[in-house]
Amino acid sequence: MKVERNNSVDILKALSIIFVLIWHLQPIKFIIDSKSHTLLVVLARIFIDLQLQLCLIAVPLFYIISLYLFFQKPELKYLKKRLIRLIKIYLAWSIFQNIFYIIATKEFPTWSWDIITGLQPSLPLVGDSVFYFLFNLIILSILAFFYQIQSKKLKQIVSVILVGFSLFYFEALYFFNSNLPYHWLINFLIYIPIAFSLVNNPEKFLKFKSCYLIAYVLFSLHDIYLRIYNHIPSIYGRVSIVFGALTIFCYVYSTQNNQKSLLVEKLAKYSLGLFAIHKYWQYLFVLLLQKYKIAMTIGIFGIPLNIIFLVESVFVVFLTSLSIYLLKSTSFKQFVT
Repeated sequence: MKVERNNSVDILKALSIIFVLIWHLQPIKFIIDSKSHTLLVVLARIFIDLQLQLCLIAVPLFYIISLYLFFQKPELKYLKKRLIRLIKIYLAWSIFQNIFYIIATKEFPTWSWDIITGLQPSLPLVGDSVFYFLFNLIILSILAFFYQIQSKKLKQIVSVILVGFSLFYFEALYFFNSNLPYHWLINFLIYIPIAFSLVNNPEKFLKFKSCYLIAYVLFSLHDIYLRIYNHIPSIYGRVSIVFGALTIFCYVYSTQNNQKSLLVEKLAKYSLGLFAIHKYWQYLFVLLLQKYKIAMTIGIFGIPLNIIFLVESVFVVFLTSLSIYLLKSTSFKQFVT
């Protein structure tokens, strides 16, 4: 019997990939200089803070969704099947990343541990590889399996220690004006007990969703306050990010939500392809802009905007979608869905 698709999972995946694309493509850019009005500077700052507090929830939310789905079928057989698929996807895209880097730079990447973890090689103009996400997901899946086979008492102890330590550690970093590299696994270990609780104690966990929202808002204000005074918080190792991901999951997810939405379903189904491919088209578009020094500015309600980034975003999303459309008809379909 075919299991009916739960649309709320698709909504969560769609939201996550939209946040990723907004963060990487930055479609809206304010033009700020020394002559800019104070109100415009404040508006631009608010917009940046919204992106930092909202878009960066995407990766933790992806981990929660993935671990949540894993804990629904936590057998060894499913783990093996899951790991084989993840490793195949990770290796395929890592190889492609290295080939693309060699073509783009005309040199071989310097061997390092970051190549193994999927962070490197970084492409010129668009930054680090995104495939650290897949490497971490492989490790998290293995850890999640060993976590869930432990006794109930041991799981409770591990959960309290892991959640308590992570939240304390994330907050303590502020006092030392330090931060965690965004690709480190320690940023994401907390989502193992969270996802397990969402599967096994959903009513108990979900009834506090308004508390998660309040915590998210308060810790977000805390992050913004620190940035004003030149403290640079971690990308993912922040209490606000944990509660933000938890808030979105709890408010969106419902076991009864089976309403169809074609756009949401397609975004969710091809979120892997969008995640993996978009940076290659972004690199080519930025390279084109750099070569021909193209700039496009426009004023909307007196607010100067550099719309070249919006144009870039439209083209990147379109060409990425076209790439997925072509690949899904081939044997490479498994690497984009």
